[in-house]
Amino acid sequence: MKVIIVGGGLSGISLAHQLEEKNISFRIIDEGINHSTKVAAGMINPMTFRRMIKTWKGDELIPTLLEFYPAMEKKIQNKFFFHRKLRRAFNSQHERDLWMERLDDEEYNDYINPPESEENTPKHLKAPFGNGFLGTPGYIDAKKFMEYNHNYLVENNLLEYSKFDFDELDYEAKTYKNEEYTHLIFCEGFRGEDNPFFGYLPFSNAKGEVLTVKSDVFDKNEILNKKCFILPTEDGDFKLGATYAWYTQDPTPTEEAKEELLENYKLLSSAPIEIIGHEGGIRPAVADRRPLIGEHPTHKGLYIFNGLGSKGYMIAPYCAIEFVDFLNGKGEIDKEADIQRFQRKHFKG
Repeated sequence: MKVIIVGGGLSGISLAHQLEEKNISFRIIDEGINHSTKVAAGMINPMTFRRMIKTWKGDELIPTLLEFYPAMEKKIQNKFFFHRKLRRAFNSQHERDLWMERLDDEEYNDYINPPESEENTPKHLKAPFGNGFLGTPGYIDAKKFMEYNHNYLVENNLLEYSKFDFDELDYEAKTYKNEEYTHLIFCEGFRGEDNPFFGYLPFSNAKGEVLTVKSDVFDKNEILNKKCFILPTEDGDFKLGATYAWYTQDPTPTEEAKEELLENYKLLSSAPIEIIGHEGGIRPAVADRRPLIGEHPTHKGLYIFNGLGSKGYMIAPYCAIEFVDFLNGKGEIDKEADIQRFQRKHFKG
């Protein structure tokens, strides 16, 4: 087996490590411009607070990433995975009631903790309905993740920086620039919607913006969450995020998004903050909020591994392991993630 991966973001890096684990030959072609992995907060949040339910496949995702990322850190000899508690300020009485219901459900024992007492609640936190801690491993520092993994891959001659040239691809002969391959996997992030082979898939990419702020008030060991999040980083500052904007491929930060974040922040905390940075990126998301994984229905040998969305750092390890097993003929792609779910609408016969 000889694999070419197009794209060196979260998806491509996760696949690369799993392929290396299985002693499968591969190389990554990356344009050197990343618009999502570097600005992602990397927060591991196993709950969907709107309905107070577990994230899709959360019971499988969390144990997998708890093995996957530390093993990656050990291999590349750099740390990017950090423990943080997540404190959720309840947004309404209804949300608090749902939290209390989950507290009595054994399936949520690893996720939900009893509400915090008033004396254990930070004075600056705006939580009239109370707050509680969520069981979470912490967060991935996306910039460190990218930097350290790219350094490792370049040093081992597994990554080259260049723009993929579709004119040099002969998918019938399975060659790229006259180099033979068995599997060509597109991990292009939001650029996947422009891919000539996989552009038919229903990408619903979302622009996100985050602020970097300074504060002497926040606890550096916990993430705050309500309407927005405050995430402490290893550099001593904090990330304030995040916004969602659809139908754009322009990652440029906007004043409108900054104002939106600051308005949401006012609902979370009264602590003064100083803005020291503002970044934007495009999340590779899908209309049904499930990944896009699988082989092209008519062009055999062409694959996609994309669409991991805003919880990509949770999803990537599990899906990478499952996908490489599939490539090895040792398993199937989860039906909710397999691109076959969209093929009937676009391919007949």
